[in-house]
Amino acid sequence: MKLVKTVSSTISISPRRNGIGAEISGVDLSQPLDDDAFSIISNGFQQHRLLVFRGQNLSVKQQVAFSERFGKLEDFPDPKDQADGYKTVLRVSNIDRATGKIKPVNDPGHKSFTLGTSSWHIDSSFRTVPSLASMLYAIEMPEEGGDTMFADTTAAYDALPENRRAALHQLMVVHDFEETRRRHKLPPRPPEVQAATPPARHPLVTERENGRRALFLGSHAAGIDGMNYEEARAFLDDLEVEATKPEFTYRHQWSSGDLLLFDNICVMHQAMPYDLANSRRLLHRTTVAGDKPLASVE
Repeated sequence: MKLVKTVSSTISISPRRNGIGAEISGVDLSQPLDDDAFSIISNGFQQHRLLVFRGQNLSVKQQVAFSERFGKLEDFPDPKDQADGYKTVLRVSNIDRATGKIKPVNDPGHKSFTLGTSSWHIDSSFRTVPSLASMLYAIEMPEEGGDTMFADTTAAYDALPENRRAALHQLMVVHDFEETRRRHKLPPRPPEVQAATPPARHPLVTERENGRRALFLGSHAAGIDGMNYEEARAFLDDLEVEATKPEFTYRHQWSSGDLLLFDNICVMHQAMPYDLANSRRLLHRTTVAGDKPLASVE
């Protein structure tokens, strides 16, 4: 454990022994953070790529205020999915906002969201400029199930043999929101919706400003330039298996009041099953927008 004293608090950073992430304690995110405290959290995030804050008690406004310290937030345009009218806060839930009741399991929108998030994915990887980070804050959680898995694609890249890493550097991957729907045999979105989020091309290996490299994968990855669909699908699936080995992953068992901040470029995640018909689950997600396309390896 690393203890760091600031003007207003003592923050402890406890890295996990194996795999991704660290736990942060000694900070109340409902209160404004001084620059020293935020610098410690920001540096910890850069180092560990996933931070766990437990025992928080946040209003939607307070979650937004903390999230905005990291940059501009993405909007979620559908009002029915927004929390308390905030365009930048997504309700990740099986609870209907209007009625407060659990949604029918076969509700089309809920079913597609549940299936989509059950696959390994990177939020908004289908955007031309991918998101920088995501935050999930737990409000209501099932007594059993409903965990979230995280996979560190920086650690996975580092573990590959050097000759295999080099072979990946020049590959460009097409990311398409429709790919996830196709894989789960869901109907396509209306043409006007598809037009608003067309496919985007990203390097399979991206290099960050700090020199670290990561595999940019996930369920939206639909193809590779120069390969036919079947060949690309097999290639990407094999690489995903490599990137989600136990030594690169973390399974978070949620408690109400947990907030997780994770790097949205080098961390994939997936929601684990729970009793959709009888257990309530509600999290609020904020997403820090990207500011430039991904950089490939020179």
